[in-house]
Amino acid sequence: MNALRRHLLRHAALGAVAFGVTQRAMAQALPPDPAAGAGRPRAAQVLIAGTTFARLFEAAPDGGRPRGLAVDLLDAILVPAGHQPRYEFYPWLRAQSMIEHGPAQILVGPYRTPERERQMRFSRQPFYEDALVFYARRREEGLWWGDFQALQPLRIGAVQGWVYGERFEQARAALNVTPVRDLVTGLRMLQLGRLDLIAANQRNSEPVIQELGLAEQVALCTPPFAQLKGHFAFSRDASGEPWAALIDAGMQRLRASGELQQMAARRGVALPD
Repeated sequence: MNALRRHLLRHAALGAVAFGVTQRAMAQALPPDPAAGAGRPRAAQVLIAGTTFARLFEAAPDGGRPRGLAVDLLDAILVPAGHQPRYEFYPWLRAQSMIEHGPAQILVGPYRTPERERQMRFSRQPFYEDALVFYARRREEGLWWGDFQALQPLRIGAVQGWVYGERFEQARAALNVTPVRDLVTGLRMLQLGRLDLIAANQRNSEPVIQELGLAEQVALCTPPFAQLKGHFAFSRDASGEPWAALIDAGMQRLRASGELQQMAARRGVALPD
């Protein structure tokens, strides 16, 4: 009897161990949660990285919740799917590195280029459009009239990590381009006469120029030299695919309902067709 009891207990213990191992293996191999929709990641906190983009991704003045069109969109997509967005601001080059190498799941606002497509996965549709322009000192706006060859004698500032479009990049080798750490630095250098032009996008530049008190000293040059569209981006490895699918589906839903257009209008952001 004791031998039989020991035999039964031994088999029960082995079964419990096997069951535990099987449960763990199954948990590790489970596909995305069906309740969240096919191809969607499990409910989790989502790290969203970016740098300050006017009207798109901005820290609240009182240190509260960030604001902007990107925040509006991601909240409207992620929260109903059971996710908790966590928004963090970094220098732009570091933010891009965080999506390429981790730990961020979503990057806010990069323009799509062939080089970046080798480093990150982009949302199918963009959520804003920018005019790329030059700024000069007041009464020197005529330095730019649309001809890149005429810029060769000039000192031109370009923000590190920014994309300026095909025309600018093709002309860059023949130009005297000075990399600057950020837009504020470039505008200050322009003000002090250390640059003749600063290349930027109009949406980002206007509030910065106002904040720095340079509206009477710095002027917009016309015409724009490019029109570029901004996206959300994700890791190129397998972990980025479900986040891209979730954001793409959410963007499509918001556009079809008209909510996307309403959000963009409230924030004063140009929405691409």
